[in-house]
Amino acid sequence: MQKGNMSLREGLTLRAVVLGLFVVVVVGVWATYVELHARSSRLTMGHFPLALFALLLVILAANVILPRLRIPALSSAELLVIVSMGLVGAMMPVDGIVGYLLGIISSFYYFATPENQWEQYFHPYLPSWLVPKGTPEIWTQFFEGIGLDRGISWGMWILPLFWWALFIGALLWVSACMMVMIRKQWVENERLVYPLATVAQEMVGGVSGDVRLRSVVHNRLFWIGLGIALFLFSIEIIGWFYPTMPIRNYYPRFGNLRLMKDARPIVLNPFHFFTMGFAYLAHVEVQFSVWFFYLLNIFEGGIFARFGFALRGAGSDRFCIFPVAVAWQGFGATLFIVAWSAWMAREHLRNVFRKAIGRAPEVDDSGELISYRTAFWGAIGGLIFMGAWLNRAGMSFTMVILFLFASFVLYLSTARIVAEGGVPYTWGPLSPQSFVVNVLGTHAITGPGITSLLLSYSLINYLRGIFMPAMAHVVRFGDLVKVNRRRLLPAVILASAVALAASLYYTLNLGYTYGAYNTYGFPPFFGGNPKAIFSSTLSMVRNPLDPDWNKLLFLGLGAGVMGLLTFLRSRLLWWRLHPIGFATSAMINTNFLGVPFFIAWAVKSTVLNFGGVLLYRKSLPLFMGLMVGYVLGVSLCSVVDMAFFPQQGHVVHTW
Repeated sequence: MQKGNMSLREGLTLRAVVLGLFVVVVVGVWATYVELHARSSRLTMGHFPLALFALLLVILAANVILPRLRIPALSSAELLVIVSMGLVGAMMPVDGIVGYLLGIISSFYYFATPENQWEQYFHPYLPSWLVPKGTPEIWTQFFEGIGLDRGISWGMWILPLFWWALFIGALLWVSACMMVMIRKQWVENERLVYPLATVAQEMVGGVSGDVRLRSVVHNRLFWIGLGIALFLFSIEIIGWFYPTMPIRNYYPRFGNLRLMKDARPIVLNPFHFFTMGFAYLAHVEVQFSVWFFYLLNIFEGGIFARFGFALRGAGSDRFCIFPVAVAWQGFGATLFIVAWSAWMAREHLRNVFRKAIGRAPEVDDSGELISYRTAFWGAIGGLIFMGAWLNRAGMSFTMVILFLFASFVLYLSTARIVAEGGVPYTWGPLSPQSFVVNVLGTHAITGPGITSLLLSYSLINYLRGIFMPAMAHVVRFGDLVKVNRRRLLPAVILASAVALAASLYYTLNLGYTYGAYNTYGFPPFFGGNPKAIFSSTLSMVRNPLDPDWNKLLFLGLGAGVMGLLTFLRSRLLWWRLHPIGFATSAMINTNFLGVPFFIAWAVKSTVLNFGGVLLYRKSLPLFMGLMVGYVLGVSLCSVVDMAFFPQQGHVVHTW
């Protein structure tokens, strides 16, 4: 027991923080190079980024060797500190923040032409403190990699990146404050599962100093799972060198299945062991509901298409699935998730508020990363700063309120879905920009307002909730690392700052060296994606839209269905459909979740029916092996692409 306590006490050591900073820099540089230059797989898309998972495996392997070198091994708590720093820091590069940020703010001038009329409609309203202004020669060098040869032109980037960094920092701070205030409700009162955190705990050995992974590694099922995954990836790699060989492409999928004409097809990816491993740790009800509602959503969309039913679209709806009605239905479901979570936590939140204003000394917040007073007033202050920032950027106060409302509905609901359901990939059903445009109509939005909405796409983050899901897991780990936990949040903030700086520098360097327009990316951050957003938005300006009440009707319908499902689950003991499945069904990436969640459900339900919890625990090493093998396989593929197929890589992993 003494040894375990020492392990906890040493959680926030200097070497853990330094190693965490090293991890976020490596993740940022590696993911940026692999996706934008090598044109290979996405490594930071999920809520537990694959690149972070791979580096954690390397650290765990090195941890076995350290005692032989007479260096103390990293404790379980130290490893959780590294994971916490990595989860938040990995939100910065490529598909997180930097790709969209640099892509949006750099496109206004370079791609402006007399035909698209951006100079007339957008340029007069671009804040000089948010958008860099350079000479045509400098933009040519950045986008094409030719022209001036003097490295990064920092003079035009420093001021805009400084103000964007302040906004990003405020968003991170508000996310941390909100998750601190809700932690006790989710962890202690509702006892959410946190499958992603469970995987991390299994890998690092929990928090009691025992090394669970060692017992897993010694299990034959672990090696069987790892061998299956690596074998499939090996076949994949051999096929790259010998393309005439009849070798099947297994990753990222080997086909689609269309169940209904005009409906979106099911992605057949039964070998997506990364998603399958997380899904296996979720409740059986969640597993079943994710794939069941996904099928219903496919048929719903197909029926709408067959009967010719469609809502009038708006440019920012390009981030939604089609038909548009289903997207607004999904947003209504996420809105209900947030409202219901607040209602369930009303007593706890009342105590938080009373503690924050000094009227509840009996409420104990000593176990939180920051005090309730700091969290409450910090969130208020951060939101005020964000609102003032957006208003100064061009949004009216009404737009600011609607934009922040829709954004935090998305952030909080995503955090809840990930914490309860273990869904490793999410894509919100509706963008905040689309919500603002359709609620107000473009008649009520001025030129500065439209331009500021375009700028806000810099933080779209694939509608993954940005920092909120990661911070939900950071506060969960803080609950496990019981000693000096209040040093964890400063370490995470420091890691985020370092990750942002490293990702910005390396991405800009790639642009000036090879030409930003020559980078790949999903979507093309320095090409098609910004141009499509700007063009669709300009179309709405030229053809003004009124508020769309039909879409709001489907929003209410989605909230109502979600409320009914929640009521049935809470009142009927035999009811097995989990409402989370309905919310995730309207997300594009659920195409990639359906089959893995179905397989996880089929296996887990069978195992529990025949062998109970004991057999389920015995089967876990198999799925851990499949996950580890999948991560090693994707990492190996990216290394092979970097070495043998520069700028001609192979995408074996997306969602």
